[in-house]
Amino acid sequence: MIELVRNAYDADATHCSVTLDKASQPGGTLIVDDDGDGMTAEDIREGFLLIGRSTKTSTPFTRKHRRKVGEKGLGRLAALRLGRQVELITRPFREPGVEYVLNIDWTAYDTVQSVEEVQLLIKSRATTEKPGTRLTIHGLRQGFDETEMERLARAMLLLTGFFDDEQTGFTTKLNAPQFERLAEAVNLGFFDEYEYRLVAHLDEEGHASASLFDWKGQEVAKGEHFDVAQGRVRSQMQAPLRYNAPPATFELWMFLLDAKSFTRRASLRKHTDLRPWLKVVGGVHFFHRGLRVHPYGDPGFDWLELNLLRSRSPEFRPSSNNSVGRVSVDDLADKLVPKTDRMGFQDNLEFIDLREFARRATDWAARERLRIREERRTGGAATAKKEKEQAKRTVNTVIKEIRRFNPVQAAEVSEYVDRQEQYIQALERDRLLYRSLATVGISTAVFAHESLTTSAGLSEDLELLERRVHLLVDSESFGKRVKPTLTRAQQCASSIHSFAKVPLRMLRRSKRRVAVIDVNDACREFAEVFGGYLQDRDISLNLDLCDEPARVLTPVADIESIYTNLVINAANAFAHSQDPSGEQAVLIRTRVEPNYVLIDVADSGPGLVDVTVENIWLPGEGGTRSDGTGLGLTIVKDIVADLHGKKTVLEDGDILTEVHGELGGASFHIRLPQHRDDTKR
Repeated sequence: MIELVRNAYDADATHCSVTLDKASQPGGTLIVDDDGDGMTAEDIREGFLLIGRSTKTSTPFTRKHRRKVGEKGLGRLAALRLGRQVELITRPFREPGVEYVLNIDWTAYDTVQSVEEVQLLIKSRATTEKPGTRLTIHGLRQGFDETEMERLARAMLLLTGFFDDEQTGFTTKLNAPQFERLAEAVNLGFFDEYEYRLVAHLDEEGHASASLFDWKGQEVAKGEHFDVAQGRVRSQMQAPLRYNAPPATFELWMFLLDAKSFTRRASLRKHTDLRPWLKVVGGVHFFHRGLRVHPYGDPGFDWLELNLLRSRSPEFRPSSNNSVGRVSVDDLADKLVPKTDRMGFQDNLEFIDLREFARRATDWAARERLRIREERRTGGAATAKKEKEQAKRTVNTVIKEIRRFNPVQAAEVSEYVDRQEQYIQALERDRLLYRSLATVGISTAVFAHESLTTSAGLSEDLELLERRVHLLVDSESFGKRVKPTLTRAQQCASSIHSFAKVPLRMLRRSKRRVAVIDVNDACREFAEVFGGYLQDRDISLNLDLCDEPARVLTPVADIESIYTNLVINAANAFAHSQDPSGEQAVLIRTRVEPNYVLIDVADSGPGLVDVTVENIWLPGEGGTRSDGTGLGLTIVKDIVADLHGKKTVLEDGDILTEVHGELGGASFHIRLPQHRDDTKR
């Protein structure tokens, strides 16, 4: 039925209406009426009645310069077969005062050998009506229930777009209550209430670009092709040199479904109306030459897999429930091939690349939103601490003034402030605890796989040993066949035993107390805890600690978290390196400069291979494994920010050691404010 409406568009109609009469049951009537250019008798014979050949291919543009959307008439044939009889009345623009009538009785074809045996007569008669076409299909073969009527109403309502900026000059209407109800919901128009808006372009050369706008309309991020087109392929971040797709524009409006976002913008709309609107228009729609194409954007047809990607990595990723978007393509070179049933396009290379362009642009927007959030969040605890101290001093001054006039009230206020201080201190302890727990969890996750693999291999060796032990009668056989297995068992048991102590040592309560600590002492303890475990995996841990005290005012747990997460990041890189035969070395070096303590951690791994320097600190981006969390480096970033320090990372390490020379892997540089006793300043 939508194909009949699209035919009206190709006829340069400005309006098309669809009426279903007594259509809830089979036998009803469908009427499609438009005010287009109509057809002459020749148009009917050479176009309307011919399947497989259309004048639209030889004359791709209409009289009003619309790019025609029809192809070979297959969709029209399917629509005409909805009923048992068809009546066509058309008044051609080129022949004023004349209308042509054609009747098709499909039952007449049931008793003939070939379609040519049925005579189709085109009658002409005089008329005073304006140009246009009315197509009536009698005896509908099936009825339309409420759900199907709502689907049809939505399809017609969204056919020409609903983004408030379309200039198609074409409107549609379904004469049914469902259309009016959905039209009322669509007309709410929440496009100015978005939280973020993505606008991505694909040019004629196949190169992508994108911009991200916040709710104020300000451009907060801009990316060129190799930023926007990056995607993870076999755990590596890659971008195609170009997309083999027609030029396109992808726009996505992303919303927050809560009252706070509306309050922040001082919106006059009700946030409760947003969900019903998104239920009707939500999803990413496809517009080809100005008209929407089914089934892209229909309920249940998430062709960009936004919901799947969101379930895998939910942070800042849109779904069909909280966003609405469109991919707009003119496709002047006809690279996109419609399917035979007119339901979308064939999955050729051009369409696959077009879909991948939109998906990766969405990924880019999610990364940029995460980066923006992290920039705002980083150092938040340190800033809040300063503001809290300032507020506390102000409150104490106010309490002193109150005490002069009302000691009882001053005592009540002071008691309330004390309770708030206790609550804040409890939150701070919890924050440090959760940070330590996260570090322990990351450590366990990284090493668990290798431990399980080693244990599985050991179990197989022990079973084999049990079967063969009765055959071993001399020491030579024992040395060759049994001793290696026993050695592996001892190493595995030692490794598991030493690693079992890690959580207990890292989670001691004393380590979460703020104190003046020497980062060298913390490094030696870290090496004692993890050194053996790293050695079992052929990773050499080298310490180059300065001789002078390197004191920092912070909990020991924070410094241990810095060491642990950076070294685990290196171990993870070794485990997933494409060249596992190379030497695996990690260096921790400390230095003291005026006002700062420096901590450098470098490794001999492959460096940064699937993440940029800018994104490595983001949650979900800094991890080496494609299915990892990437939270370790984010924890390091937060600690450095809380301590008012600085951090940098180099893709290729520049730290030299006497043992290994230049390591060549990733190199992390941490600068923390040095603590000095007041008596020595």
